[in-house]
Amino acid sequence: MHSFLVRNAAALLWSAWRRRYLIAIPIVIMPLLALGFGVLSPKKYMSYTTVLIQEAAKLNPFLEDLAVATNLKSRMEALNALLHSRHILAGVAVEQKMISDEMPIEERESVIASLSKSLTAELVGEDIIKISLKTETSEGMRELLWTISMRFIEQVISPGRSAIAKSEIFLIEELEKRRKDLLVTEQKLSDYKTRYASELPNLHASNVDRLSKVRANLADRRISLEGAQAARDSLRQRLVQTDPVIGRIEEAIVQSLSDIAVLRARYTDRHSTVQAMLRKLKSLKNERDKALHAVRQLSADDLERLWNRASMQTTPNDATTQPLLVSQLQNLQDSESLVNGLQEEVSSLKSELNDLESSVSAFGEHERNLKEFDREIAVQRKTFDELYERHQKAKLTGALSRSEERERVKVIDPPFTPVGPSNPSLLVFIGAGVLGGILLGCGLAVMAELLDMTIWRRDVLGTLTGAPVLTRIPVLPNDGFAEDRDALDLSMTNINDTGVSAHA
Repeated sequence: MHSFLVRNAAALLWSAWRRRYLIAIPIVIMPLLALGFGVLSPKKYMSYTTVLIQEAAKLNPFLEDLAVATNLKSRMEALNALLHSRHILAGVAVEQKMISDEMPIEERESVIASLSKSLTAELVGEDIIKISLKTETSEGMRELLWTISMRFIEQVISPGRSAIAKSEIFLIEELEKRRKDLLVTEQKLSDYKTRYASELPNLHASNVDRLSKVRANLADRRISLEGAQAARDSLRQRLVQTDPVIGRIEEAIVQSLSDIAVLRARYTDRHSTVQAMLRKLKSLKNERDKALHAVRQLSADDLERLWNRASMQTTPNDATTQPLLVSQLQNLQDSESLVNGLQEEVSSLKSELNDLESSVSAFGEHERNLKEFDREIAVQRKTFDELYERHQKAKLTGALSRSEERERVKVIDPPFTPVGPSNPSLLVFIGAGVLGGILLGCGLAVMAELLDMTIWRRDVLGTLTGAPVLTRIPVLPNDGFAEDRDALDLSMTNINDTGVSAHA
């Protein structure tokens, strides 16, 4: 095993020595080329700035829920695209007087594109952004990078600031709208309760109790009314009987009947005297009926006139009947007043009964409407309270954002003007050339060795021919044995071809 390693190492060294020029030439040439590239390559100057965008409220457990997160990690790709956008770079180029309106569009686009290529932004950690600028001259790099970084920072923190301001405006508008809707609904509920104050569900039990009492009271009043009407009719009947006119008519009828009886005893009914008495009797009865009918239809005015007439009668013949007639008239007036009062009470009770019945029957509808109002008001009040709470939080968030705005962004490393180019030094180029030359030379040597089919070792020849090698003929000088050398070379070539074929 040891002899095998030694033999292979010796073969490798012998191959390297055989290809020494192929290895050495790249090692010499490549450092020179690298040195020339380092000397001739354009100078690059780099300046950078690091900005800390911190969320101080996130570190405070009492203000954590009010802080607005910047989400730099998730937004970094979009922020990098924003940094290279024309929106920022065009404004920076105009501010730095790199472009003007008089310049052709192609030149302005070229300046903006060159500025975009020279800028890079990366997130360091979670809260630090590093902005780098590479140019071919160091003049004005500090001012240019400062302007770019300020505009970039403004775009980073502006979404949160504008979102807070817009949310406050939106919440104020929605609060005012919800407040008006809530007031309108509450006013509708108030008007509804005012309109149906006696029919509200909380008064249903008392309305039912009142309804039963009114029904009982109405039944009592109807019974009293019927009794009063009967008493009035009785008084009217007695008044009729005590009327002097009717009494005299009755007396005349009785006298006529007695006269007719006497005449019939003497004459027949066809006698003229009997016929005359019969006509008189009929006339008296008609007069009595008219008087009776008139008395039954006496109005208040008629009773008043009858009362006055009775009170004015002072003749001796009516001394007995006058007090009785006055007393009956007074009782009849009292009875009429009682009947009228009872009729008014019955009418009022009927009206109240109808109102109570409608109130009791509308209980279900009123309860449904009130519940609908209550649900609508509850939803609107809940929405209003939630919006009010969010508005207060938005105000606190805005105040917190404004209070920590100066401390939220800190420039850790301000932009600077580089004192030298950022290109690698010449030693680095030379070292890279040497390393490249070594790798190139070794690669070329390996390729040349692999492609070369010449047999350089005895063991390889013995392996290919399958016969031992007896001796090695050295290189012969150029003399008269040229033909022998050609014959030997031909025989060696045949041997090589035979060995290669056998090996294959």
